[in-house]
Amino acid sequence: MNQSRQNSLFESAPDTSNMYKLTNFTDKSIRKAVINKELLLENGKKRKKGIAVIPQNKDDFRFANLDEVYWNGESVQYADFRGSSFRSAHVEKANLSNSDFRFSDMRWSSFDSSDLSSCLFSRGTLFRIFVNDASLENSDFRGANMFGVRGHRTNFRNSDFTNALMKESEFTDADFTGSKMVHVKFIITVFAGAKLDSTDFSYSDFTGAGLEETSFINSRLWNVDFRGAHLQEADFSGADIKDCNFFAVEFVNTNFKGAINIPPEIQELIIDDKITGVCSVGSNDD
Repeated sequence: MNQSRQNSLFESAPDTSNMYKLTNFTDKSIRKAVINKELLLENGKKRKKGIAVIPQNKDDFRFANLDEVYWNGESVQYADFRGSSFRSAHVEKANLSNSDFRFSDMRWSSFDSSDLSSCLFSRGTLFRIFVNDASLENSDFRGANMFGVRGHRTNFRNSDFTNALMKESEFTDADFTGSKMVHVKFIITVFAGAKLDSTDFSYSDFTGAGLEETSFINSRLWNVDFRGAHLQEADFSGADIKDCNFFAVEFVNTNFKGAINIPPEIQELIIDDKITGVCSVGSNDD
């Protein structure tokens, strides 16, 4: 892939202005305004107040206490969970698609094998949730606290994670293709076998991350920090790796075929489009 074609995948330079902050650093007046705004149904009517023991599609659960609810197999689509407390809940094999979880506290909950596609999670607390084998595609995670999330084999395609915290999470064999992941902290996160293709990772931090057999095909990785990461059998084919830091990275048959803006210290290690070894050049400053 030539440079002009690769750049056409991203219509403009990565935007780091006006990013959402994590909920702990968001002004209380903003939180109040977002949650209190009335969101009417398509027919113009108000939502019915949700009842935890009999949840229904389109219910209003704003500010509700849903801690430890057991909703396995339930359908609660197009619901409003803004500002709710949804901690330690069991919601496996459920359908909560097209719902609004902004500023919701969902920590320690399990949503394994559930449909959470096209949802709003921005500035939510998703601390150590389980979403294994789930679908969260086309969703908004801007400014979300996703520390310690477990999302093995999960579908996150075409989602926006701008300025999210995803430290010490696990996403083996997950699919993030076509997503926006600008200015995200992936420190010590495991992506082994994951698809991160055609995704914008500009200004993100993969320090110490497990990226074995991970695919970055045609992705943009401007100013990304890979210090101490594990990139054995990873694939950067067609990727734009401008100003990346690969200090102390472990390479084994790591593929850079067709990649552009390759740093000089990486370029000199490439043999037949691949690198095997450890990069000893680059910044190791904090």
